[in-house]
This record gives sequence, structure tokens and C-alpha cells, in this order.
Amino acid sequence: MKRWSLEGVGLKGQVRRAKRVSTPVLAWIVLVANMLVIAQGAVVRATGSGAGCGSHWPTCNGEIIPLAHGTETLIEFSHRLLSLAVLLLGVWLLVRAWRWRRERPGFFAFAVAAFGFLVIEALLGAATVLLGLTGENATVGRGIMVASHLVNSLLLIGTLAATVAYSSKRPPAWPLGIARQGVLAAVLAFGLVGMLVLMFSGGIAAMGNTIFPAESLREGLAADFDPSSHLLVRLRILHPLIAITVGIYLFVSLGLGWWLKPVPQAKRLAQLLFGVYLAQLVIGTINLAFLAPIFLQVLHLSVAVLSFALLSALTVTALGYPAVQVRSAKGRGGIPAVEKA
Repeated sequence: MKRWSLEGVGLKGQVRRAKRVSTPVLAWIVLVANMLVIAQGAVVRATGSGAGCGSHWPTCNGEIIPLAHGTETLIEFSHRLLSLAVLLLGVWLLVRAWRWRRERPGFFAFAVAAFGFLVIEALLGAATVLLGLTGENATVGRGIMVASHLVNSLLLIGTLAATVAYSSKRPPAWPLGIARQGVLAAVLAFGLVGMLVLMFSGGIAAMGNTIFPAESLREGLAADFDPSSHLLVRLRILHPLIAITVGIYLFVSLGLGWWLKPVPQAKRLAQLLFGVYLAQLVIGTINLAFLAPIFLQVLHLSVAVLSFALLSALTVTALGYPAVQVRSAKGRGGIPAVEKA
């Protein structure tokens, strides 16, 4: 009788396959998985499924695996399962970063920071449930919690994007040398802070749209300026104004950043970021015009998260890679030639 080896299907085989996952691939997996969790969280909020497991955490309606369930419970419980999965992936990335701490200190630093934000993410989710800031709760406190949760999500994605950058074959220098690049660092930092403020206002606007939906665009705009409207409604008008302001700043600051320190790798990221941000403004306008349907809400948030990931990767790239000097003479094809500074 032929004997079958369990190697490759048992625990040892799984461990060996896990070891074969390269560090750059692992970093990308963790980044993409967390972006999916954030998008799924938007579905939970937009569908009002945050109370699908009641006020219980980490159990769902007092059960480890809910047996009697409805649609809201399924949505909320699946979100918790995916959140647990990315937490385990975060632990895996942290272990890998510990092994790389001497060879890639930048990778280690950002992986540790990302894991910290990942833990905070889980705690904010737990607090949201345990404090009853779900379902039909229309308090300002809930709006602040949702907005704060989104800001932490951006910080998580930003550090993961930097982790991906430092897992590449030719990573940026570490440390970044912020002190000797003070002006450039300040320009980029203001952009990051601006996008965090934009996300906070977006969380407030999303809660206003979810709890107090308008039947028409005219009705919604009238409610925005009505002194008797709920504070969450009156604050949502700030979001598009902040989005336009941040967009203008990014356009100007990225050009200034190239003038201060021309880095070809950063320029490619800046061009991509500019295109994504323009798409984000268009999606936001359509989202407003069609009264924020769930699909557009999720798409709007996903593109916002992608924008912050690109800006974070651009920041460490611009600060960590050497500059080039643009020569006046043109190279082949009329393209300005560049050389290392």
C-alpha cells in the first residue's frame, strides 16, 4: 500500500510555504489587505450594520460564531473576521521586520509603527461597538469616533506604504535626514496633515449623509446651511471645500518639492498621485450629486486611501533618494537630461 507523505499539506508544509513568501510580497499583501478592510468598514457604516453583533465584542451577540443571523450580522461579523486576518498578517510582517532590523532599519521602523496603528485600529473598532456608537446613534460623539477611526486608518496605510518602499531592492536611505532637508520635509508634512484633516472632515460628512440622508441635492444643500440642522449635517459642507484646498496645495507643493530636490522616482509617484487626486475630486462630485449611494461612498473612500498611500510613499522617496541635477541640454527625444547631484 502506497504511503502518502503529509509534508506540504500539514503544518510543516504550511510553514515552509509561508517562508517562501518574499518580504516585498508580504508587505504588499498586508497593505492591500488593510485597504480592503477599510473599504469593507465603509460598507458596514453605510449599511448601518455596525450594530449587527449588538454591543458585544469580541463575541458577536454573545456567540463566538453567530448561528442565528441576519444580513447586518453577516456584514459586521465578516468585517471582524477580515480584521482578525489582517491583524495576524501584521504580526507576520512584524516578525519578518524583526529579522530584518539590522539589514533594513527603515523597514523595521515603519513595520513597527504600522503594527501599532493596526492595534489602535482594532481598539477603536472595539470601543465603537462597546460604547454603542453604531446603528441609529446620531450623536456628535459617533461622528468624531468615525472620523478619528478614518484618520488612524490613513496613518496605518501610510506607514504600510512606507514599509513597502523600504522592502524594495533599492530602498530609500535611512534615516531620512529630515533635519538637513527641513524645507522639503515641511512641505511634504503639510500635505500629509492636510489629507488627514480632509479624511477627518470626510468621516463627519459620511456620518451626516448616512444618518440624515437627503431626498434631493437641493434639499441636502439647504440643510447644510440651515441653523436648525444637526451639527453633523452643517459640518459636512466643509469637506468639499477642504478637498479643493488640499488639492491646490498638493499641486503647488509637489512642484515646489521637485524644485527643491528633483528625485525621478518621486516625480513618477507625484504624477500618479495628481491623477488619482483629480479622479477623487470627480468621484466626490458625482457622489454628492447622486446623494452618496453606497457604491460611490466605498469608491470615494478607497481612492482617498490610495491617495494617502501614494503621498506617503512619495514622501519617503523624496527624502530618502538622492537628488538629480537637471541639465539645460536636452537628451534624446527632446527630454531634459539628468545627472546625479
